[in-house]
Amino acid sequence: MAALGRAARQEGPPRAGQSLQAAYTQRYGAFLAARRRAAGLSALWWGPTLGAVAILAGVSTHFPVFGLVLFVLATAAVLDVLFRRPDSLVKVKARASAESATGKELHAVEIRGRATVLHDRMFRATADPFEVEHLVLSPRGAFLIDTKQWGGIKMLGTSLYVGHADQESLFEAMAKRARALAEALTEASAHDEEVGIVTIHPVIAVGAEQLKGTPRTMRGVTIVTLPQLAPMMRSPDLRWSPSAVDTLSAAAELLLVSKQSTGAV
Repeated sequence: MAALGRAARQEGPPRAGQSLQAAYTQRYGAFLAARRRAAGLSALWWGPTLGAVAILAGVSTHFPVFGLVLFVLATAAVLDVLFRRPDSLVKVKARASAESATGKELHAVEIRGRATVLHDRMFRATADPFEVEHLVLSPRGAFLIDTKQWGGIKMLGTSLYVGHADQESLFEAMAKRARALAEALTEASAHDEEVGIVTIHPVIAVGAEQLKGTPRTMRGVTIVTLPQLAPMMRSPDLRWSPSAVDTLSAAAELLLVSKQSTGAV
């Protein structure tokens, strides 16, 4: 879905949740402008109505202050209804915050694990373009990470349910995307023999402090909570040297475009 209004100016590499935050800012601005116009026009009828009711209440109770308080409270209630953010905006804001929180957790991997972390990108070199929320390229491997704000999770065997919805199709799609991106990185880094065949591990980071039974790999996708994310990628086994990681990072920068530049949300 295209963002409304002018895109925010981007400086440096995309940040985690940047496109969602920009979309929220633009849409919220448009929402406020529309509601201000609506409030101004509708005030022509609800303003006098509330005023008349307040005067009547003050006269009938012989407490003018009561009428004034009633007018103030009623006006505040009307404005709250008029300017209350719709659920669609609230969800975009929540998604942006969740992705940003994951980005902060991954910062430790960049500093201590000598990894390159790319945020808020799109992979378009395929018939079915897809979002890359976070891609970690480190000496210990490559990880494709999505953030989910799930509640009511149930893990039964190799199946995960959110409420009553089985997430099998989501896992299959994420594993497929990881393979597609890995194949593209393998081809783009073929000049560096050390890189070899790239394997990308798909990971879902659930925005929760605790989740019983995690870390857990289900249908090829690893499920972790945010506090478990960085430790999960600190394997003692080294796959690539820093120079090979640099090769992969350069290839990824060419393959992945900024999500915000595409207008996707």
